[in-house]
Amino acid sequence: MKIDGKTALYLVVGDPIAQVKSPGLYMNWCVAHGVNAIFVPFQIDAAEGPRVFDALRHVPNLAGLIVTIPFKPLAADHCPVLSPRARAAGAVNVIRPIEDGKWAGDALDGVGCVGALRARGAGIKGKTVQLVGAGGAGASVAAALAEAGAARLAVDDLDPGRAADLAERLRREFPGVETGTGRLDPKEVTIFVNASPAGMAEGDPLPIDPGDLGPGKLLVEMIMQPARTRLLEAAEARGCAVVPGREVLEGQLAETLRFFDLN
Repeated sequence: MKIDGKTALYLVVGDPIAQVKSPGLYMNWCVAHGVNAIFVPFQIDAAEGPRVFDALRHVPNLAGLIVTIPFKPLAADHCPVLSPRARAAGAVNVIRPIEDGKWAGDALDGVGCVGALRARGAGIKGKTVQLVGAGGAGASVAAALAEAGAARLAVDDLDPGRAADLAERLRREFPGVETGTGRLDPKEVTIFVNASPAGMAEGDPLPIDPGDLGPGKLLVEMIMQPARTRLLEAAEARGCAVVPGREVLEGQLAETLRFFDLN
């Protein structure tokens, strides 16, 4: 691949950044399709996030951002144009410049989750969902599942206020979905989603009790590193269908490229 002055620059921003897989995924696509663009991992100190995001608005050849932990809510605050699901999530994971230094943002983590579920032949409409983790990725997943027709959704987070705020936004944007906080009776749940960071580090507690999982249940694990978390292994051991984080990432590839007008 030849890089020149016309190469479109996309940054994958986060803190930390070593765990991200998307730069390689999107670069492979660009090379295969002859697209003159590069995707570069770009670590920002969390405390410097507001200043860096303000500065990035003034980089003329910056074609877009893919946003990871912990900047998804902050990134949404910098986007005057948001999709309905991004408004419900209160977070974005993709940004593109529009005009006069302004940005448009969308929340596609959840779109990837929906795509991965549909690729597995898993229905969403009318289902009951237990979501663990109300951060940027979890909020995006909640919005996308509500948009896809989930009947009931409960949000659980270590910060009850954050869970309550997300539930309120979901009720506002998707009033047809029964939305609440905390943990549901696991017998009533069809789809479990771990969107918390629990499982990224060795020794993390399991965010969902494996005893709640089993045949007829489905677990989505949003964590991509490690590729196989203890929760995934425990769920599979109990006969639960699982969707690992890599499939979620692949599920949002086409939508991300479309958002950036690359395909």
